[in-house]
Amino acid sequence: MYHPDKYKHHNNAESKFAAIFNDTSNESSMMINDKENFREDGYIVYHKLDYKIMYDFEKRFTYYDSYNKFKFNTFGQFERKIKKPEIELSIQCSKKEDAFIIAWHEDFRKENIVYINSKTRYGYERTGKRFTKRFIEISYSNMSIFHDIIKRACEAKKLDYNSFF
Repeated sequence: MYHPDKYKHHNNAESKFAAIFNDTSNESSMMINDKENFREDGYIVYHKLDYKIMYDFEKRFTYYDSYNKFKFNTFGQFERKIKKPEIELSIQCSKKEDAFIIAWHEDFRKENIVYINSKTRYGYERTGKRFTKRFIEISYSNMSIFHDIIKRACEAKKLDYNSFF
């Protein structure tokens, strides 16, 4: 993590997210890694097919305060995360933890790498990112939308934006 001072906030947000996800579904479960492995943050299992989706979770502290307040028309992800083949889904929650955006890594991989300055705890780094318009925002109060996306993706065995519809 490039902002170690935010670990506690990240972990609390991920725990809250997983609890809401798990409390609202019989078909899927979200499991958080017990230990930091600097790879994925956990996985979602679709029980009917015992299908696992590895995810990367992030709490946004800038540019996404709350539901309907995401500041961009594209969703960006670091190339270093896209290159990890086990990660299939990016989840980023809002600062208020009332909404989240998701995008499949399969969709990111179809986009060009752009090298831009990214803020870190100690300044900036010039690093590769990819940006996609193939993302969706969901309110925590409508978690069933996310459950349906997971179900469609697993049953089609196709982890891309088609699962959004």
